[in-house]
Amino acid sequence: MKYRSLMDRWCDRAWIKFGLMITAVMVILILINWESWDTELKLIASMAALIPVHVLEEWVFPGGFHYQYNYMMKSDQLDRYPMCRKSDMFTNLITTFMYIGLTIYSSISGSVNTGILMGSIAFCALEFIFHTVCGIVMYRKFRGNGKTTIYGAGSITAYLGFTVIGVLMAYCMPGRSITWADWLVCIGVLLFIGGICVMLVEGLIKKKDNSYYFKSAGYYDRFLK
Repeated sequence: MKYRSLMDRWCDRAWIKFGLMITAVMVILILINWESWDTELKLIASMAALIPVHVLEEWVFPGGFHYQYNYMMKSDQLDRYPMCRKSDMFTNLITTFMYIGLTIYSSISGSVNTGILMGSIAFCALEFIFHTVCGIVMYRKFRGNGKTTIYGAGSITAYLGFTVIGVLMAYCMPGRSITWADWLVCIGVLLFIGGICVMLVEGLIKKKDNSYYFKSAGYYDRFLK
């Protein structure tokens, strides 16, 4: 049997199982604190719970998010560049732990900072936009191969998860006064996700001879035959 490093095994499916354990814990915490947590705090906690479920759709059921992502990045190696299993693992786990940290901070402080709420709304909107754009691009690419919808790996949880949470967060905004400090926090949240979790992680890990490649195109396999 070919030797596989612990990191390779972790970057396969083990970390997704770990993430789903986080989802279970966060859901239990939300239910336990249903009466004491306000709506905003429940929604921030829901973000931490949702990300691993989103990954499950992107990676496993049906999988293939990397294929559309790398295609959008004009890659000539769609199974590993610039997104590979290792980089996406770090991207999603760091983002998940960021929201766990924001949940803890908000719980201790007694309320969700307006800037955190604004940054999260923007993040949810970007998830909606990105998955929609990906869906349209991939539909155009494969419509001659039988693709009839703009669905892409991650679309369902992007629309029914992030979009719904983002809308609910937006409903919590009226009545809040927005200061320059809130805008700085908002930008900080987005920079952390986009700059640290995505761009920095990919920049440190991406390479065309990456051994952490994806073994199939998931959902898109049916259109490649």
